[in-house]
Amino acid sequence: MNSKNFSDAMNELDSRYVDEAIGYKAKVRKHTWIKWGTVAACLCLAVGCIVMLDLKKSRSMNRETAKHVYTLPQAEKMSVKFVEMSGDHFKAVTVDVGNSEIFPINAELSIVFDYDTEIFLNDGTRIVFNPDEPDTGVIDWETGTLVDVEFVNYTEYLTGNHFYNQVCATRVAPAK
Repeated sequence: MNSKNFSDAMNELDSRYVDEAIGYKAKVRKHTWIKWGTVAACLCLAVGCIVMLDLKKSRSMNRETAKHVYTLPQAEKMSVKFVEMSGDHFKAVTVDVGNSEIFPINAELSIVFDYDTEIFLNDGTRIVFNPDEPDTGVIDWETGTLVDVEFVNYTEYLTGNHFYNQVCATRVAPAK
């Protein structure tokens, strides 16, 4: 097609098509997924920051409240008042610490059962605790029962730490 043919073809075009072409604007596609994707990314970033700050705070608190675990060369004995049973341990309050200076009188402790902890029931029945198959439901002590506890391991006693202070019992029995 030469320029003369092209010019003739242009003259034969209807003017309304020319006007339409001049006023034509291409439709702009709105990318709403970009907007919502940006909002979602910002939300994820905010949640991630909050989780990281909470984790950091939690780790620093754990360092501040970290307790040392001690092992004695021989078993110590003490008497406690039974408060309540709770899974693999029971909560108790010291009433007689014997010759030990580890815990004060009225210290709130969790007496934790470990493998081979000997537990004597009120009727004299002896059971050996197995953490893989705990059967603490058979322990028939009532609140206020005096219980003798032998232990070798314990955590550092922290005043005000309530029942989070732990003693790992080797033998427990109602006091006689």
